[in-house]
Amino acid sequence: MDRRKLRTVILVIFTILIFSLSCYICVTGFQNASMKKELLQVKEKNKETVKTNSNVTAVVSDKAKIIFKTKYDKSGEYQVEKEESAGELSGKSKDEVEDTYKSAGYKIEKFNTQQVILVKEVDKYAPNKYVLGIKNGFIAIYKTDKAGNMFIENENTDITDIKTKRLKEEDIKLLTKGDKYFQCNTREEAQSRLEDYE
Repeated sequence: MDRRKLRTVILVIFTILIFSLSCYICVTGFQNASMKKELLQVKEKNKETVKTNSNVTAVVSDKAKIIFKTKYDKSGEYQVEKEESAGELSGKSKDEVEDTYKSAGYKIEKFNTQQVILVKEVDKYAPNKYVLGIKNGFIAIYKTDKAGNMFIENENTDITDIKTKRLKEEDIKLLTKGDKYFQCNTREEAQSRLEDYE
């Protein structure tokens, strides 16, 4: 009987030890994992701080490229207008560059010592495209000129007999406001889009 009691006591002690050891391992593992996560978050925060601090003090170098883009809001399309060397912008900070082009409607999209990207947003479709729109209560096919201004090439063929009264309210808003879906490269492509409304 003594051996049996001794064995039971030893088994209980081992069970308690194993249970305690596994709890200890789990707790320290979770603590290490949360500490690693916190360290990563601190490192990321420090990187962002360093980036923002470096951008504040960064200036345009002599060899930097200045890229001018236009964003056509109706289609969401970007087009590069021109690229030029730094020239007079050499040595200027981000704020100084922004002030220089603010009156022309440009905003800085990207700024570092080697490259500055300036973007001007216009409420138009991209140039030299065919687009669907509304003319006098009917769906029409418009052409855009090199500046993105819309005009109708031939009123006899480009104004359809599809009345906007038949359309859903959402379709009328999209045709009025503009959407990438309505911008086409060819007249044929624009005519095929009309099939959605016939």
